[in-house]
Amino acid sequence: MPSVNPAGTFPYSIKSGDTLFNLATQYNTSVGEILSANQGLDPDNLTVGQTINMPASRPVAVANVRGGPLRPQIAGVVRFYEVTGSTWVCAEVNGLPPYQPADGVDPIGPHGFHIHQFGTCEVGDPQDPFQAAGEHWNPTNQPHGNHAGDFPVLFSYGGYANTCFFTNRFTPAQVIGKSVIIHQNPDDYRTQPAGDSGRRLACGVIQRA
Repeated sequence: MPSVNPAGTFPYSIKSGDTLFNLATQYNTSVGEILSANQGLDPDNLTVGQTINMPASRPVAVANVRGGPLRPQIAGVVRFYEVTGSTWVCAEVNGLPPYQPADGVDPIGPHGFHIHQFGTCEVGDPQDPFQAAGEHWNPTNQPHGNHAGDFPVLFSYGGYANTCFFTNRFTPAQVIGKSVIIHQNPDDYRTQPAGDSGRRLACGVIQRA
């Protein structure tokens, strides 16, 4: 599920024996950075089960996303942070097209959002761009909806989307050299092989940060 956590942080649930000093050491951050991400947090009054915003370390990988011929206004960045052997993904995108509800055709937005196999954003056919990026990244040969590269859809608010989410399907280093694609239509998470997400509006190659 998308998270309301600030970009560059992830939710952490306090466990018995946790202190901010121990957490800062474990997650390669500082007590000051934890406090800055949690205004009003009392470090002497942590309670088991309390959720705090934990600062992620510097992103390991990043994709600068740019729109293709179908939506050249799109520009954004997707950052991949390592979190104890998993990944915290944060995406910020501007220039998404206005929402259009379904009326005999697929709606435009919320937007399918995936990792694709190959690290290229070659446009190719301007009416069907970015096909050189290949299909969804699916290293374990799962049905669509359970691909390692299947992400939550991007919800646009006046053309702007900002979301963060957790995945344990890969580490950031494993997706360097692949690409991120934003699609025109929503992902239904069931149609094979790509969720009926429609044409590819924007692309970014994932590179080491």
